[in-house]
Amino acid sequence: MCAKIALAVFLIVVATASAANLPDKYYGTFDLSHSENFDEYMTAKGYGWFTRKLVTFATFKKVFTRTGSKNLFDYSNLTSKKDVHYKNIELGKAFQGEGLDSTKHEITFTLKDGHLFEHHKPLEGGDAKEETYEYLFDGDLLLVRMSFNGVEGRRFYKRIE
Repeated sequence: MCAKIALAVFLIVVATASAANLPDKYYGTFDLSHSENFDEYMTAKGYGWFTRKLVTFATFKKVFTRTGSKNLFDYSNLTSKKDVHYKNIELGKAFQGEGLDSTKHEITFTLKDGHLFEHHKPLEGGDAKEETYEYLFDGDLLLVRMSFNGVEGRRFYKRIE
């Protein structure tokens, strides 16, 4: 009897997890509009003045694209310095990809209460630190929140497509 209950609970959890799809509002192309407290966030992470200025003046574009499967999506983070592309992302499933720092990361996208989370765990040496980006909407703008040691940075993106 316990085995049947455990199996039923397991099947419900699997069905619920696999039913999660990226909400329609995330699909599109978004250009960086403005930032709030971003330099303070970068300072808290230990980046020096020169690196912070390079990042501040770089252009950023986020692109979420549909694939042939309703359970998968593609994501691109396009900058004037480096682009990263992740293909066939499944919510809740970790994969290896290259970070903006050109090292390998374990990356997981999850969805909770309509907010999308992108978690990075660096797999190689370097300056990169484990971090999570939270995507949500503030009116018509895609807001990306990130924090480190209690310092929150916010970047706002305007939909262009």
